[in-house]
Amino acid sequence: LFEVELESTQVNTESEAEPEQVVKEKVLKLSCHIDNNNNPINNLQDGLQISLSGELEKFSEVLGRNAIYKKKSCVHKLPSYLCVQFVRFYWKKESNVGGTKAGKAKILRSVMYPKVFDVYNFCSDELKKSLDHGREFEAKLREEEDRKRLEGIAQAEEASKPKDDEGKDKKETQDEERDRKRLVGAAAKKQMQLEEDKLHDEVLYRPHGVGLDTGNYELVAVVTHKGRSADGGHYVGWVHAAGDQWLCFDDDIVTPAKTDDILALRGGGDWHTAYLCIYRKLEATKM
Repeated sequence: LFEVELESTQVNTESEAEPEQVVKEKVLKLSCHIDNNNNPINNLQDGLQISLSGELEKFSEVLGRNAIYKKKSCVHKLPSYLCVQFVRFYWKKESNVGGTKAGKAKILRSVMYPKVFDVYNFCSDELKKSLDHGREFEAKLREEEDRKRLEGIAQAEEASKPKDDEGKDKKETQDEERDRKRLVGAAAKKQMQLEEDKLHDEVLYRPHGVGLDTGNYELVAVVTHKGRSADGGHYVGWVHAAGDQWLCFDDDIVTPAKTDDILALRGGGDWHTAYLCIYRKLEATKM
């Protein structure tokens, strides 16, 4: 469910005689680095880009010793669920200037993450070609949905227009007409939102393999860490329930939450800070 296949290109930075190596590796999560050599990261996409383009130390047969390799990775196969870990905990070296001892530390920086995550730019060229078919099909479906939505709005507006009562030439006052339009419009908007939420959940949680991959994923769960210490604190789970409704699992205490509450768990202080984000793959297909 979580296995990501990466295609990695490794180049020896110390020897041009050694050819570049292309290897496949499987991981269960992608890492989002937050501190890039004192150049802080503000969002998940930039942090992943840093993580997938890094350095690797390993033994070089040409040099006969360990060497530094420049490693560039891209996603070659998409999983059903994509887990992204924010690298917030690190080993802090001792500082004689600051008078601090070495030990584990936590990066509190606020890092934004999206509700819908498009991994297309992190994929291999081969995978992108496959995703292009799904993205083109999805664009056509979106155009059709937009057309139907506009037709529904037009019908609601038509229904809100005043009509003659049994052929009598009687006009309502402007205030009555405005109030009726407001009520009809509000009811139509609420009903439309309920239908969209129901359709959204059906699309999000339908079985995988019946549609085309697009590279899009939607957030369905978050694990947060509360506290400033890397040796302590408290972990809490947040899980999507339906529509705009989420559930917060704090040990045996379960409380409701909204999508905006979930996207606000990006860190920056003592409040809950996102540590793991779990996304579910979206596929393009007609309902």
